Amino acid sequence: MTNSYKSHINYLLICLFISSTWICLGQQLPLHNQYVYNPTIINPAFAGVSAVSHINLTTRSQWVGFSEGIKTTSLSGNHAFNENHGIGGVLFQDNTGAISITGLELDYSFKFPVFLDYNMSLGLGLFPYQYFYDASEVEFNDPNDNTLDLSDKATSFDVNFGLFLYNDLVFAGVSVLNMIQSSNIESLEGSEDPNQLVRHYYGIIGYNYFNDASDMGIEQSVLLRSTSSSGLQFDFNLKANFNESFFLLSGYRTNQELLAGFGVKYGKFAFMYNIDINLGSIGEVSNSSHELGLIFYLNNKTNVLDWGNDLNLQYD
Repeated sequence: MTNSYKSHINYLLICLFISSTWICLGQQLPLHNQYVYNPTIINPAFAGVSAVSHINLTTRSQWVGFSEGIKTTSLSGNHAFNENHGIGGVLFQDNTGAISITGLELDYSFKFPVFLDYNMSLGLGLFPYQYFYDASEVEFNDPNDNTLDLSDKATSFDVNFGLFLYNDLVFAGVSVLNMIQSSNIESLEGSEDPNQLVRHYYGIIGYNYFNDASDMGIEQSVLLRSTSSSGLQFDFNLKANFNESFFLLSGYRTNQELLAGFGVKYGKFAFMYNIDINLGSIGEVSNSSHELGLIFYLNNKTNVLDWGNDLNLQYD
């Protein structure tokens, strides 16, 4: 790929990002598939829902072959202090060509029984982050074009909120990320549009059933994504769990992506892999997206692979 072509792609990504158009869904916040086994990354209320404390290291390469692609690395954790209180967090860096965001989300959740055997978790996440634009990564064909020729760095702060309703079979959650819609750097010269994070909305619903006699289980879930400047996007996922040591995942995303993955657990460690295959226009100029995850279980006494099989439940 020539430098000229790469510069055009980088320039396009930057302009789309700063204008807060529909692509902001994939650019302003890291896009993960592995929320299926780690919902903390999309909902602060999940902190402490699982009785198993764990640490997750995840790396994702999105749109491989498309200019520099999008590369995301994150370190997240989940811990239940007791039946009522949980904490979690996500440290991440998201690189999109000349743009990078480094953020740290600190989560707290409070859980209580609501009706029948259902529990509710309310979560709040504090989200300081740093935005960096590196002008040296962009080459322009027109030497007089100085629209984006100065690097810029800014630190800001935002807030995330979520709720999560669950029992030992079904679950549902909603969350709003970037509630404040904080600004990061100045808008483009001559533009009246503010350069800021926009609100991201997530909704998830599903069920998890595991049969102890056969040591097999199944989980189905639907994830909804949206922002204040984009339409709805859905993920449909189906996961099969075998003997709490191996799972297979398949799914479909409504931007014309096929999803697949697997996970393997051994002792206190688990390894996850996901792939997205885009069947649309992006897939014509890029390869698949790949995501790798490594989990370390801190107190996995019941030896479970799925978070839904060891919940922090209270009963009236």
